Amino acid sequence: PNRAYLKLYESLTLAGKIPVEGEFCIDIGGSPGGWAWVIQKCGAEVLSIDRSPLDEKISNLKGVSFEKRDAFSLLPEEFIEKGQPVNWLFSDVICYPEKLYDWLSIWIDSGICKNFICTIKLKGDPETSIIKKFAAIPDSKVIHLFHNKNELTFFKLG
Repeated sequence: PNRAYLKLYESLTLAGKIPVEGEFCIDIGGSPGGWAWVIQKCGAEVLSIDRSPLDEKISNLKGVSFEKRDAFSLLPEEFIEKGQPVNWLFSDVICYPEKLYDWLSIWIDSGICKNFICTIKLKGDPETSIIKKFAAIPDSKVIHLFHNKNELTFFKLG
């Protein structure tokens, strides 16, 4: 896997909990597969979403599935209708923070998922108002990890 997996290892260490066997996780912005690799190594099942494919070594792992699509087209209703619980939602997708916030709000409001770890990608001098919006989500925190570059990590754990 690429170095991005280090952000997820650091995040899970700070969270004090990990995805476990029997849990279903979604990883958006998953290519080339570093985060899916970490999640799979924890024992959980992971659906990775990206416009670019996963590395074949990752996509062939037991418990890893992949859908080539726009991550933001993935909505909670797809899983609610199937009766598929979502235990964790992970994002390392490259996008404007406002877009991630709007999409994440839909997922949080749906109540289908309780655990979220998402990278907030920043460009230049960050607009503090969007960071404050993430931080204002109940039971969440926003921190700068050692392995974050010009980005922050959002946590909301149930």
